[in-house]
Order: sequence, then structure tokens, then C-alpha cells
Amino acid sequence: MKERIEKLIDEVLKSEPSFELSKDFKDQVIVAIRKKERAVQRRLYSWMLMGTLVIFGFGYATISYFLPSVLESLGSANSLSDKLIPGAVLVCVAVLVIQYLDKRLVKERMLKT
Repeated sequence: MKERIEKLIDEVLKSEPSFELSKDFKDQVIVAIRKKERAVQRRLYSWMLMGTLVIFGFGYATISYFLPSVLESLGSANSLSDKLIPGAVLVCVAVLVIQYLDKRLVKERMLKT
């Protein structure tokens, strides 16, 4: 019985399995990979947005707690608010640029290696 099973296994292993891939298999794989990449990109951008909002929220909370006079002065047109608003916009742009460059230059290279 054991010899018969071994013979049967040997015969089966000698023949190659018969299978064929569909003609559009390559296209299906490429579409699936691109969908997964888009989902990863969306998730990454949403995390970047959440991180940016948390940073700005933390900054606003810190300023409002420790320096409430700065936020009150934004309502009036004095020299402090004229300097603070462009500075805040510049900080926002700088944070977004740093996040983008971090993703492009650091994280993508780390994933490729």
C-alpha cells in the first residue's frame, strides 16, 4: 500500500500542473496595484492633514492659554496683528512644504530600499 502511494505521488509530481492565465491577467494585476497605491496615498494625505490640523490646533490653544492678549489684538487693527497674520500664513505654508518634502524625499526612498 505504501509503495503504491509513493508511486502515485511520483507520477503526479513528474507531470506539470496544467493551468493558464487569462489574457487580461496582467492588466488586472496592474489595476489592483494602482488601486492599492491610490488608497495608500489617500490615507497618507489624510494623516498629513490630520497632523497639520493638530499642530495648528495645539499652537492656537497654546497661544490662547498663555498669551490671550495676542488673540484679542487680532480683532483690532494695530501693528501686532499686521505682523502676526502674515507670519501665521508663512508658518502654515512652511509646515505644509516640510510635510510634502518629508513624504517625497525621505519616506519614498525608505520604502524603495
